[in-house]
Amino acid sequence: MMYKAVKTPSFFRTLILFIALAVFMIGCGSNSEENNDDSNTADQNEETETNAAAEEDANDESEASDLYHEIGETFEMTGYYSDVPAEVTINDIWIEDDPEHQEYIEDNIASPTEDDVVVFVDYTVKNVGDTDMTMGDLIPEYTDANIELDLSYPENDTFTDFTESFQVPLEAGESMDVVGAVPADKNDQYTSALMWNITQDVPEIVFHTPQDERRDKIGTYDIGEDMYLFDQGEDSFYRVNISNIEVVEEYEGIEKFDDDSSFFAIDMEFENQLEEDVSLYGTFPSVFADGQEVIHSGNLVIDGQVVEDLYEGPEGKISPGETIEGTVYLEVIDENMEEVELLYLNPTLLTFPDYAMRINYN
Repeated sequence: MMYKAVKTPSFFRTLILFIALAVFMIGCGSNSEENNDDSNTADQNEETETNAAAEEDANDESEASDLYHEIGETFEMTGYYSDVPAEVTINDIWIEDDPEHQEYIEDNIASPTEDDVVVFVDYTVKNVGDTDMTMGDLIPEYTDANIELDLSYPENDTFTDFTESFQVPLEAGESMDVVGAVPADKNDQYTSALMWNITQDVPEIVFHTPQDERRDKIGTYDIGEDMYLFDQGEDSFYRVNISNIEVVEEYEGIEKFDDDSSFFAIDMEFENQLEEDVSLYGTFPSVFADGQEVIHSGNLVIDGQVVEDLYEGPEGKISPGETIEGTVYLEVIDENMEEVELLYLNPTLLTFPDYAMRINYN
């Protein structure tokens, strides 16, 4: 009997412990499933956000690429004068600084320097219309030089004169390989482009230096992202970084030009790694609404002090190798504030805001 009296409580204790352990394991399994569900949901949300950001970047790049053509790409355009369709392929672009071009440079540049070169463009054109056209429709402008390619240099039998080159016919179905030249500064290769049909809202463009080789790409930039306003390759550039943007009604020390206006207060860093001084005011963002620049004024505050002589004085310039931090105050009429875009226009495509670097401050 004593054996049974001792044995029976031990059995029940074991049973109770077993049941308790089972309940505990079920609870842990439930919590684990909930934790796994929470973890999976968080992972899915993070993955969704990452995919959305990647998709947005891809869309931005796709939209930007619709604005220009690549070297080696055949694209179709319509002649401005003839209204005849044609195909154009830029085969190659290169520069030469050979002394044999010196006379040509001096004949075409008012004040030549040792940095002047000749840019050559090899390209193919084809008339794909039903009627004839002239080469005047197919000779592009080199944007930094602000002049069309010269098909008569070097001397050749097809194009014997710069002006007469525009009248050379291209018959329906005919194709032609041509080489054009333009004297320019050697640094123009980093910013310039070939442009046709400049009367269009979006002209036909081929950049001398392709976009995928540049740091000053057109597109949308987030707060905190470096923006290279000038990129001349290697270690020669001008960079800004916008760390914060707020809208404020006033700033002590800055007189407003209109009572019904506010300021964009833009915290910025400027870095000049070019070879010359740069105007700080000239590297403030532009203010646009509905595709047009809106009336605004700009001021700069450094270390709590308003820069008084921003346009002419030494305080308004940044020297080579220098980095400056400050807050830019852009005054804009209140009725325009909600529609405003802040952007940097392409320096050689100033009349075409589609080619700008846009600031995503919203």
